[in-house]
Amino acid sequence: MSKVTYILKGFGFSSITDYLNSLFTPNAPMIIASVSLATLRVFIFTYTGLDIAVIVAFLFLIIAEFQTGLKVSIKVKGEKFKSRKFGRMILKIGTYIAIVVVLHTFSKGMEVPNVLGFDINPFLWLYYMVFTAIVFQLFISWMENLGCLGYKETQSIAGFVLRKFNKWFEFDGKKDNGDN
Repeated sequence: MSKVTYILKGFGFSSITDYLNSLFTPNAPMIIASVSLATLRVFIFTYTGLDIAVIVAFLFLIIAEFQTGLKVSIKVKGEKFKSRKFGRMILKIGTYIAIVVVLHTFSKGMEVPNVLGFDINPFLWLYYMVFTAIVFQLFISWMENLGCLGYKETQSIAGFVLRKFNKWFEFDGKKDNGDN
């Protein structure tokens, strides 16, 4: 018995042929799933410019923000679930995605000037800034929701981040021009 066969038997394969058949035997559901996921990944990346890992993290953040917001409404404010709130969330997500897609399309579809060896693409800059602002807004909202649910540490995190960024942006309606 060869060493390779001996090792493969330790993993439950009877031979090298058995091992190779388990790797490369066409499995219709697996092929369909692989082709579907690959197509979805290419479609998402082509139209949003975001890799699948970023999309998964973005979806997690959206779901976490919505779920904690729903819990705050029900537990803290005593409100009942309203389908209108779910519709609001879907509209927000659609708007966010539409903005990202439009900015990505402009950033990739326009010829940009080259100044001193650098491509000057304001739409690419705007694309990254807007996506960052969307993620930032969702993160702060999630932290505030968790704070309302009793996780006091998250209020400190949200407050710290807002104090730092309000010097440049007005995220919470209290712009601090650095006068303090």
